[in-house]
Amino acid sequence: MSSATSPTSSAVLVPIPWTDHDDHDPSRRTWDHVDPETVEAILHHDLPAAELYKLDTRRILESQWHIIDLQDNTVSFRSIPSAGEIYQTLDSLLIPLNVYFSILSVHALRAGQSVFLPSYFFQYISHLVKISSQYQWDAVLLYHFAFFARRCCEMLSGDYRGWAKIDVDLMEELLVQHRKVLETTRPVRRK
Repeated sequence: MSSATSPTSSAVLVPIPWTDHDDHDPSRRTWDHVDPETVEAILHHDLPAAELYKLDTRRILESQWHIIDLQDNTVSFRSIPSAGEIYQTLDSLLIPLNVYFSILSVHALRAGQSVFLPSYFFQYISHLVKISSQYQWDAVLLYHFAFFARRCCEMLSGDYRGWAKIDVDLMEELLVQHRKVLETTRPVRRK
């Protein structure tokens, strides 16, 4: 179990020591695909938003992008795709973000955070869904990265409430000028 953390103390969460025979812990089975170093980065609030793909079972092998390929006696480096290539759609972001929030929720709740913590995360996910329907995806992704970085700084001091807030300054800076053009539907004429 992790040690208790009050909102005024250091908010780095201590990982739960999992063992191979701890099959009755549902969180262990939920995150089996997540590398322990990635879980540790999440709990220390230093996993960059661009690396959320490491939590997506559909993309787990892509976390090896930095590795050198050795095929047919040829050495080559894999190129690391841009964030826009990794996160091309809302679901490519939401699926790993949900795993991220699950890991944080279990550890932070065990460490004494407010029972409302998951609702903060749900509010942010709802906000992402809304803005992705109103603004161009590239702008939404930039907004998410900036928003995520701000929340990580706050979580270091034990404050998770920022996830439930709309960051109007960031919206004005990164979203407003990238509003989607709404298609007008033409009425169908009947003969």
